[in-house]
Amino acid sequence: MSTLGKILTVLVALVSVVVAVLVAREFVLERDWKQAHDMAAANVQSALGERDMAIGQRDKDRSERDAEKAALEARINVLTDELGLRNNTIRTLTGEKENQEKRLQELAVDLNGVKDSLAKLVAEKDSWRRERDDATKKADQLTTMYSELEARFRNTSADNANLKESLRQALEEKAALESRVAYITTTHPEVKLPAQVPAVSPNKIAGLVTKADNEAKVAEINVGADRGIVKGQKFFVFNSTEMKYLATLTINMVSATSAAGELSVIRGTVKVNDHVTNRFE
Repeated sequence: MSTLGKILTVLVALVSVVVAVLVAREFVLERDWKQAHDMAAANVQSALGERDMAIGQRDKDRSERDAEKAALEARINVLTDELGLRNNTIRTLTGEKENQEKRLQELAVDLNGVKDSLAKLVAEKDSWRRERDDATKKADQLTTMYSELEARFRNTSADNANLKESLRQALEEKAALESRVAYITTTHPEVKLPAQVPAVSPNKIAGLVTKADNEAKVAEINVGADRGIVKGQKFFVFNSTEMKYLATLTINMVSATSAAGELSVIRGTVKVNDHVTNRFE
C-alpha cells in the first residue's frame, strides 16, 4: 500500500471514529433532553396545581373578608343607630333633669313660704292657747271666788248687800270670761281645753296586743275602761316567751273594752298577742 493509501485509510478511520463519537454524543444529548423535558413538565404540572390551590385559597379568603366586611358594616350601622338613640335619650334626660331642677327650686321657694306661714300659725295658735289658758284660769279663780262669796252670803246676812253686788260683778266677769272661752273654742277648734285625766288605777292590769303598726308607732290592747284604764296611763309591751321588753305604750284613746296609744322607747317589733302590763311584780 502506498503512502497515500495509508493516509486515506487513516483519514477514513479517523472520520469513522469522529462520526461514531458524534452519533454517540447525539444519542446521549437526546436522552438527557427528554429527562429534562419530563422533569420540567412535572414541575409545570406541580406549579399549576399549587397555583390553582393558591387561587382557590385566595378566592376563599376574599369571600371570608367580604363576609366579615359586610358583618362589620352591619355592626357599624347598628352601633351608629344605637349611638343616635343614646344621644337622643341623653338630650331628653338632660331636658328632664333641667325641668326637675327648676321644679325643685320652685318647690324650695314654696316650702319656705309654707314654713313661714306655719310658723305664723303656730305662733298665733300659741297666743290663742295662752289667752285661753289665762281665761280658763281666771274663770276657775272666779268660780272659786263665787263659791266663797256664796258661802259668805249664806253665813253673813249683815254683808248681804255688798256680797250681792260682789256676786253680781263676779258673775258678770265669769260670764264674760266663759263667753271669751266659748268664742276661742268655736273660732279656733284646734285649741282645746286641757283634758281632765282620771286617776290611774294602782292595781296591776295585764292584757294582749290586738293591733300593732310599728311604722306608725301605735298599738291597741284588749283591756279598757272596764279594767280601770285611763288616758295617759303607761303599759310595758313584752314578749312572754323570750321575756323580752319591746316598747312602752302610752294610752291616749280608751273605750269600754279596749284602749290604744303611742309606742315609745322601742326595743323590738311589737306584734299581735304580745303581752302588756302596767307594772311588773
